[in-house]
Amino acid sequence: MTSNFGASNDSNQQPLGALDNLKRDRFELLSAYLDGEVTAAERRQVEGWLQNDPVVQRLHSRLLKLRQGMQSLPVPAPEQSAEQAAEQVFSRLSRRPKIALAWAGVAIAATFVGVLSNTFSPGYQSPAPQVAEFPDVPDVSTTALMIAVDRPVIDIPKAPISSPDLNQEDSLHESGLSPDNDDFR
Repeated sequence: MTSNFGASNDSNQQPLGALDNLKRDRFELLSAYLDGEVTAAERRQVEGWLQNDPVVQRLHSRLLKLRQGMQSLPVPAPEQSAEQAAEQVFSRLSRRPKIALAWAGVAIAATFVGVLSNTFSPGYQSPAPQVAEFPDVPDVSTTALMIAVDRPVIDIPKAPISSPDLNQEDSLHESGLSPDNDDFR
């Protein structure tokens, strides 16, 4: 009896991606079964697969061998004890403020050297406050400005007058307003 990992349908009836997902789901469920992380219903389902499906049986035996192999691996001895590791961590933490303080001192010294070299360099001007000087601006005639406003440089086109729709004209007649009436304009 050939099995496609417990799929109930023929491989011709299901797309390949669906079969891959089904195999992955069954593998995860079998792995969870071995770890004891399944519900009672899932346990019954996996036990049914193990009784009837040779593919699941082979996978189960391979996973058991892998688990036993992992458990039989020797645990490497730590290079140093936990106390030594903790001591190294705390010594590094205590060095950090000293390093930060050293960098701050270097930055302050560099700033001081920059200020001194700028102060005593040739062509240095005193940082004494100076009043800004504005050039003399000739008075502008306001009458020339008024003329310019009254006579624009370019002609400004006027908006065309649109004729009202017939519906609007009817409503205007009913309200007593019409384009012919002087009150309308």
